[in-house]
Amino acid sequence: MALDLSETALQLDSMADGLKNSVNDSNIRSESASTLLDDFNAKDFEARINLSSKVFNWSAPSFPLRPAESITTLDNPVDYLAIGVDGSHIDINRHIPVRCFLINTGVARLRYGESPNAYLASTPHLFSGLTDTAIFDKSNSNRSIPIQGSILGAVRTVEEIKTLATALEEIDPVESQLPVIGLVDGTLVMLDLLRTGIPDYVIRNILDDGFLTALNKIKQMSRNRKVVIASYISLPGSTEVMDGIRLLGCPYPKSDCLQHCGNKSSGERPCDSYALGLLDRDVFGKRLSGGQRTEIFGSSSELVKSYYEDNEVRFFYVNTGDEIARVEMPKWVAEDESSVSLVHSLVADQCRLGSGYPACLMEAHEQAVISTSDRSYFLNLLEEVLEGQNMRFYTSRKDHSKRIRWL
Repeated sequence: MALDLSETALQLDSMADGLKNSVNDSNIRSESASTLLDDFNAKDFEARINLSSKVFNWSAPSFPLRPAESITTLDNPVDYLAIGVDGSHIDINRHIPVRCFLINTGVARLRYGESPNAYLASTPHLFSGLTDTAIFDKSNSNRSIPIQGSILGAVRTVEEIKTLATALEEIDPVESQLPVIGLVDGTLVMLDLLRTGIPDYVIRNILDDGFLTALNKIKQMSRNRKVVIASYISLPGSTEVMDGIRLLGCPYPKSDCLQHCGNKSSGERPCDSYALGLLDRDVFGKRLSGGQRTEIFGSSSELVKSYYEDNEVRFFYVNTGDEIARVEMPKWVAEDESSVSLVHSLVADQCRLGSGYPACLMEAHEQAVISTSDRSYFLNLLEEVLEGQNMRFYTSRKDHSKRIRWL
């Protein structure tokens, strides 16, 4: 037995004891953090943000005028169309002689109301060869970076948003008269591009030539019909709002913050007590009843501020009845009150229909998922194709050692 389960069980017991002891402390601090939102002052907050850039290595999101407000959902339309898109991929395998990867995107188009129907599909896209599996600098063809790991994750996100744009474009004339929501799973902020060492030409290629182009295409569609898009993040781990609450909880006058905290390390500043181990959802879990959402906040990501322009990410938190989820949308959706209300009501309805998670995303995931047996079959199929072309298929000795049983 490779894993000593008895020893592991003892460690899990110790971990549980520690978690139990920290619950009361977390509840007290989250209550304290929540009350700071009630006394929010926009001018004071803006001044603290301006000073914080000289003190901290993090930045706060833009806050609404009433961050403590809880908004109840309006009745959702009976007839509407929900389109969910999700993706999965098979990464490049360095142990085989072919450089390739596969992205599988799943679509679920669900119509509700008098004429309900459903369309489910998946589309696999194989990328192979040098031009498909690397990103080149347009100004210098000798510079390139392979598409793998986190960059492949970003490319997959591009494929997902492109698939959503196509699905919205292909809605027939009758259904185009209905309110439509397009949903993707996960954040709209391309976090995979924030890794250290990723050059600007890669970011520009993925964003300008892919992700933002697709978002702008959807934005154009929304001008002629009622189309809204958003992303849904289940059990979010974000601390963006908490970063702002830290500024609200600073005990020093604005002018004295730099003097008192400028030379202190993390954990030594008074405001650190608000942030330690707390997530945004911990705070809003104290404020939101089932179906309610927060006001709209603006992402603090430097990537978003530098590249996204009219697609800058806005977000709110919503109590779906089962969890506090984060819903993100482009600025052009967030700036229209009726569009935000539609996103709120339809997301809440989709979560109700999907037992706590949007039904269209649940179905899209089922179409997109690549199982372990699928991955094995893909590798076997690749081997057959190569050998059919009289090309030798081989694996590294390390990979080979995992395929055989020694004892």
